[in-house]
Amino acid sequence: MARHHSHLLLLLIFLSVCFTGFSSVYEPVPIDSVDFRRIQNKQVRKLISRQKNFGIRTFGDMNPVCYNSPDSGTFKMFNKSQLIRQDIDVVWDNLIHQSPSEEFDGRIVTFGLLYSKKFNNFLYQNESYDGIEEGQILFFNLRVLNGIKNLAVAMEVTKLDHDRKEIEYCYMDHGSTKGTQKFTLTSTPEGFTEITQLTRYKCKSKLRDRRLYSFFHERIVMEFFAAIKIKSETGTGNMAAGK
Repeated sequence: MARHHSHLLLLLIFLSVCFTGFSSVYEPVPIDSVDFRRIQNKQVRKLISRQKNFGIRTFGDMNPVCYNSPDSGTFKMFNKSQLIRQDIDVVWDNLIHQSPSEEFDGRIVTFGLLYSKKFNNFLYQNESYDGIEEGQILFFNLRVLNGIKNLAVAMEVTKLDHDRKEIEYCYMDHGSTKGTQKFTLTSTPEGFTEITQLTRYKCKSKLRDRRLYSFFHERIVMEFFAAIKIKSETGTGNMAAGK
């Protein structure tokens, strides 16, 4: 009988440890736990801190605001494609494993912070990266007018389809932009790859909708296309346009 009770006690201790560990691992990280000393961009730091003004206390409280087809008339569209002379599987592998520190390292965009809902942790500038996954929230800085003005943007990976070779990002709530960015890879008859970026967006400011967004968004997309094209075709690493 004593032996039976000892086994039962050990089982209860084991279950207690397991469920306590489970709870702590998946409990959303508080906004205040970010190490702002490791984020270079002032506007990114402000954007993260400002979430508390909307009652958001943890990163689990943050929600994406995607393109809404019933409300499609209020969204504008941007569409751009690039031919990459490489097999689609090679381009896809480069695309999903490219570090955000390298992906957002052009003249206009710089990486600030990544939060993973799946693993409940942060990725700061130049830290090791395993690849894109659904539930990642990325914060980055946009340099507008040669750095005269800087804007912080946050987006979440809301879809990652390895079979269809598609990735979707949605802008986060309480930002200046709503909508969805979608990257799609397709094979060409020659065995190359066409990468297409389709964005449906709506800004709070009409001026940004009509002029600023499309102007700077096109340059951001072209920087990204140049980086993934060079890496895929030459294997020489990640290089943004003009760098």
